[in-house]
Amino acid sequence: MLCAQRGATATFCVLGTTAERWPELLRELVVAGHEVALAGQEPQDLGAVAVADRPAVLEALLRAKLAIEAATGQRVCGFRAAWPQPGASAWWREPLRAAGFAYDATELTDGVVPTQRASIVRFAGGTATANAFAAWELDREQPRLTGLPRPIFRAHYDRLEHASATLPAGMVSIRSLLGLAVQPAAVAAPPAAAAAHAPRASSTAPRLAIVVPLKDEEAGVRSLVAELQAAALQLRECASCEFVFVDDGSVDRTWPLLQELLAARPDVRLVQHARNAGVAAAIRTGIAATDAPFVASIDGDLSYDPMELQRMLPLLGNADVVTASPYHHNGGVLNVPGWRLLLSRTLSGCYRILLRSPIRTWTSCFRLYRRSAVADLPLSNPGFLGTAELLVRVLRRGGRVVEHPCVLEARLFGVSKMRVLRTIRGHLGLLWRVLWRQIA
Repeated sequence: MLCAQRGATATFCVLGTTAERWPELLRELVVAGHEVALAGQEPQDLGAVAVADRPAVLEALLRAKLAIEAATGQRVCGFRAAWPQPGASAWWREPLRAAGFAYDATELTDGVVPTQRASIVRFAGGTATANAFAAWELDREQPRLTGLPRPIFRAHYDRLEHASATLPAGMVSIRSLLGLAVQPAAVAAPPAAAAAHAPRASSTAPRLAIVVPLKDEEAGVRSLVAELQAAALQLRECASCEFVFVDDGSVDRTWPLLQELLAARPDVRLVQHARNAGVAAAIRTGIAATDAPFVASIDGDLSYDPMELQRMLPLLGNADVVTASPYHHNGGVLNVPGWRLLLSRTLSGCYRILLRSPIRTWTSCFRLYRRSAVADLPLSNPGFLGTAELLVRVLRRGGRVVEHPCVLEARLFGVSKMRVLRTIRGHLGLLWRVLWRQIA
């Protein structure tokens, strides 16, 4: 929109995974007259790649190029490596030139941050310069992030304010700047009609209901819906996805936004609690609202990547519950406060000892369930505590729980609804009941 207002076209350097998740977005860019180029794999510094690893990296880049061309219907002619390091070897230029690329926009000149200038190396000879922005710097209406460390938060919004205010009027894409013609891709883009609707799942794919509990998540609803739609596209070969959004007594615009965005969709069911009942209660409501044989529950704050469902689904073949586990030795955490990690790890360790179970993570909301194994389980704790209680009850009934290593990230939108002291007291009470086998 900002580009259209200023009569500007741009080159958007995107990852291959972006083309796979959001092909319709890339098609919108080319329809608006913009160029879509290839961005190097984040967060890899290509200049530091060992010689032995370069063929595999190039192969991945060329696969990404094909994904972009399949989405846009246009041949990709430009490249920009992520995390460029001054003075690093640009070993990739010759093989990319041989693969049909026309230029490399990796290097940055000494422009004033954030309006840095990219030095464009044209493989046919000659150079040029162009203003370089991160795409998020041009969107002044983006949801306001809350999960960033304070220095990064301030730098983020300083850049946002400065860049969007100084976008040059009449700016053109790098392709236009170099006088390169638009060429059709060897792989045709899907028809426009396919862009408006998710591809149908395989006729033999099992039904999977994705339950999303929400409490005052107005700031992140649009991003959440977009991410889940991308996940459904990714899962279409192995699951027929439907969604149950449970508004747990929100007092902001979460419910009106859900109705605006999703009420007309046949694959979505919207449920509302008249008052806040708790996250575990909301998950139970979602499970009761569907008859799909498999159910996923996922946090509404995008603290886990919904794409992980694709890797979790096969694990449900011989399990009743598959739970995301950042404390698995192959899992991880990003930007989560140390005190919260200590609390969660300590509580998970206590459950592990008392139940003599190898499970490392007990408090995750991101899970897959075999519905028949959990639909009738009693639940005495409707809040955050109920996520641990549910695992206890599944195990005490002889069920099988499998962990899948995941990365837990700090929420980017809104604020946490957990009340720390109340949660600690609740877990201590539940642990006491587990110790005395008062939970079956």
